[in-house]
Amino acid sequence: MLERVAGLPGVGLKLDDYFTDFDSRLWQVDSTWKLERRQSFREPDVPSWVAWAEGDRERSLALAEEMRAGISELQRRLDAHGIVQRRVRIVDLPATDYLCWELTVLRIRAELGERIRVLPSSALATLEASGPLPEVILLGERVAYQVRYADDGVVTGAKLMTEPRVTAACLSEMAGLWDQGEDLGVFLARTNVLPSGRS
Repeated sequence: MLERVAGLPGVGLKLDDYFTDFDSRLWQVDSTWKLERRQSFREPDVPSWVAWAEGDRERSLALAEEMRAGISELQRRLDAHGIVQRRVRIVDLPATDYLCWELTVLRIRAELGERIRVLPSSALATLEASGPLPEVILLGERVAYQVRYADDGVVTGAKLMTEPRVTAACLSEMAGLWDQGEDLGVFLARTNVLPSGRS
């Protein structure tokens, strides 16, 4: 089902509407799942990414560490609501420049409680006969978003899908990918891919 998501009907949401819809639904579920497939994005609203893109690695890493307080507060709220976050991050080596930055932030998220596993794109071979999978987020068992991006990797909005057959199938496939994945901490220690050398 994940490979069919891009062609399925749904409600198109512009960026602000997507954020509003997501936030209104998040606190009503007990789990979230996220599949990140693309190897490069652009995040011009994130100062740490901007510094990284400008080549200032030291400042970027310091700004990423400054994000810890906000991530911690969000995780505290999620924990208080009993919401478990799971993320499947597809990582091909050698990692793209973007991924070298993002994995630093994901390490912080994992340290604070988000459950993150890593898979190579080769694990998606049976699902990607027609092309790369889209980025998909699931809220509980009944809500799915296909997150949409411009060609340069900047998020533009999402498609909302709530048809039970679709969301159930996406959840089943996402859980299957999760079961195959390698814990982020183990992956980072094995590959030493972080720009700071930390694992």
